[in-house]
Amino acid sequence: MKEVHVLNHTHWDREWYETFEEFRYKLRNGLRYVQSLLESGRLENFFLDGQTIVLDDYREVVSKEEYERLASYIKAGKIEVGPWYLLADEFLVSGESILKNLEIGIQTAKAHGSAHGIGYLPDTFGHASQMPQIFKGYNINTAIVWRGAVSDTFENTWEGADGSEVFTFVLPLMEGYYQTFLKHDNFIEKAKDYLNRNEPYLTFGKALVMNGADHTYTCADLNERLERLQESIPDVTVHQSLMSEYMEAFVGAEPTGRIIGEQRDPSKIFILPGVYSTRSYLKQQNQLCEDQAVSVMEALHVWTDGNTDSEQFLAYVWKLILQNQPHDSICGCSVDEVHEEMETRTKKVLGAIRQFAKDTLQTEYPFEYLNETMENPFLYVINNTPIAGMYPVKARIMIPATLDTGSIRLVHEGVSIPFDMISRVQREEFLRHILAEPHYGEYVVYDVMFNLSFTGVETKRVQIERISEEVNRTIGAGGTDIQNEFYRITWSDDSLEITDLESDTVYENQHVFLSSLDAGDTYNYSPPVHDVETKATIKKVGDVMKGRTYQSVTLYYEMKIPASLNEERTGPSNEYVVNTMETEIRLYTNKRMIYFHTKVNNAAKDQKLRIGFACSQADVSYSDTAFDLVRRDTRREKQWDMPKNKEAVMNQYPTYSTVIANEHQLVHRGMQEYEVDRAFDQDYVFLTMIRSVGWLSRRDLRTRGNGAGPGFETPGAQCLGTYEFQYGLILGKEHMSLNYAKMLRNEVLVQQSYEMRDEKKLFSQSSTAIAFSAFMRKKQHSMDIRMFNSFTKQQTTELHFGFTPISIEEVDFTGITQAVYDATKQIVVNFKPKQIKTIRVTWKEQE
Repeated sequence: MKEVHVLNHTHWDREWYETFEEFRYKLRNGLRYVQSLLESGRLENFFLDGQTIVLDDYREVVSKEEYERLASYIKAGKIEVGPWYLLADEFLVSGESILKNLEIGIQTAKAHGSAHGIGYLPDTFGHASQMPQIFKGYNINTAIVWRGAVSDTFENTWEGADGSEVFTFVLPLMEGYYQTFLKHDNFIEKAKDYLNRNEPYLTFGKALVMNGADHTYTCADLNERLERLQESIPDVTVHQSLMSEYMEAFVGAEPTGRIIGEQRDPSKIFILPGVYSTRSYLKQQNQLCEDQAVSVMEALHVWTDGNTDSEQFLAYVWKLILQNQPHDSICGCSVDEVHEEMETRTKKVLGAIRQFAKDTLQTEYPFEYLNETMENPFLYVINNTPIAGMYPVKARIMIPATLDTGSIRLVHEGVSIPFDMISRVQREEFLRHILAEPHYGEYVVYDVMFNLSFTGVETKRVQIERISEEVNRTIGAGGTDIQNEFYRITWSDDSLEITDLESDTVYENQHVFLSSLDAGDTYNYSPPVHDVETKATIKKVGDVMKGRTYQSVTLYYEMKIPASLNEERTGPSNEYVVNTMETEIRLYTNKRMIYFHTKVNNAAKDQKLRIGFACSQADVSYSDTAFDLVRRDTRREKQWDMPKNKEAVMNQYPTYSTVIANEHQLVHRGMQEYEVDRAFDQDYVFLTMIRSVGWLSRRDLRTRGNGAGPGFETPGAQCLGTYEFQYGLILGKEHMSLNYAKMLRNEVLVQQSYEMRDEKKLFSQSSTAIAFSAFMRKKQHSMDIRMFNSFTKQQTTELHFGFTPISIEEVDFTGITQAVYDATKQIVVNFKPKQIKTIRVTWKEQE
């Protein structure tokens, strides 16, 4: 060991075992304390936890002069911030959220004069496989990681899924970034012990002491203490370092260690995998916000070429979304009050996007609000997914009561569109627009559903014709099955039987509800010694609908299960409750995916509820994370009882939106824990719906040999009440695509109007093997299209444009050109294995 670099920092969980406002007050006082030490020379520098949101939080509760004082320390290089906006979980958020997080953080850091460029991931619960490629795309060449990453050396090359390489420090010891010993009376003894335990991992003799921890700061006499430490180890140079200075000390060094891809090894420190299913409603809400931001807000911003002048509004909404994504927030492992505030943020996000969409669509395709004698005879249908296919459309059509003739017909390009009339009712509608005073109008309201073929991201104009024929509502038709061109589905006492009509393959024991007990906490699942498993049974079959565009059935399940654990938490209590599940299963005409919508009324505590689909033996499965599809090994042998400070290696894995096991592909919104497990003498692929636990952290788990946080009760994490789940199933390996998740979760937009506008096409993507991520407006008269290759082999797709581009480039995440394409209406894009690409397309102003 030659050098000891002391990095003064605090790890700032914005909200966790106390609320945001409680922690923010401490943040204000802590930053005042740091500035006083800097001003008096008792501290040389400070690292503000790699996130810039703390600047916004501080700015809102201090005077302008006080904030400018803090900013002056940043500008002077005494305090370093960024590159993140905040420290989010890496597995529970989308790739687009990760990019937006870095984009906002880097912009803010640069604006304050602090762009040190290190991939700082000190406490996330494992690390995603594509993070090196993401870092490289932002010109970040160095990273620090801890949980989940295990190496024999401190200095490593982290090789991402695509081969991207980042110089990465793997914090080697269990305490990671959490180092407070310099504040202790016996700090010399503890510092030597820490350095001695680090020394075997060092290749270049440059040790790092991360002087700080969660919500705490260094001592006021640090300089004197470091002088005493220096005297005790005279052969080693001890000094305080900025994060950037520590990085610069390794310029030209070639690490001998290597870590590859996803990092989820719990052998050093807990990775806390139970958070993938804790408070699953938060995961669903987050994904709904992400979906609405990308497929509605950002997409409409492209369609209008920014004419709404909403860049600041979009940035505000994205910040609200990201504020629900810190690891202690989105993971569901905070006190109840934190998660109640998260739900409020979700409502704000969805309300903001909803109004943005309403006003934008009204501007593009105006509906006549004031004149009830005027027809609005056009229905504009906007698809924002670039994959060709048949898309279900839900629309509400309003006909002034004085003009209604009893029914309607829908026509596209002169051809009648088959549709299902869900309802028709005459009523007063409350109409409002900022340029039209709020008022009531008498309308006949038609709720309809139909299927429309799209080649990609495009708009279609459907003609609404008033007719006098008798209303033909879609009503229950009865029967013992539902089917379309691809599947036939029947039901028995507790499960479905699905026949793939193309291959004539029958899949039995599909869609099985299974509940077991859970003696864990918000961080980890832990089965009690005496577990109880219960399978739900079908008690009632509701309406069997066989319409012109879809067929569906509603099934009502029940399961009698223990009300909770017993007092010893070793097995079930003596009381029982009944959980009920209501599932609508829907097949659309010419649509290969089976759609499920389930309502669960959960009355049980301390339990884990899963939905399972029997499959052939699956020793390997796959699930998606940010910009990747990752292979998972099925763990047949389970070891639950762990010694102190050890965590069980679990069979549960993260999934962002997709799980693939042999012939089964499941897609979902917010059901982010899955496993392939043995049940009823065969393999099932399970998605976790609800995990009910009542404690933030406990110290008596079988699966984790210590606490993971304060031992606070969290009754909200029991998830009692009614919850809804949306998921889909595709059968047959040859049909699978990550794009099915987009089709499940991103609805086609509709707007009724009196103006005739031309149909438009932005672009389409030919390959379903290439996963589409997003399209966004970054510059005037242009859009960025982001796609990725989840395969380990090269893939190709064509992009077809509905206009003549004036330039087409491949850009990195910062917008710097990487390659140039011919500006034609069709291009071929080649992808290396696991490669993410952003294609920037520019058009003439009039287009």
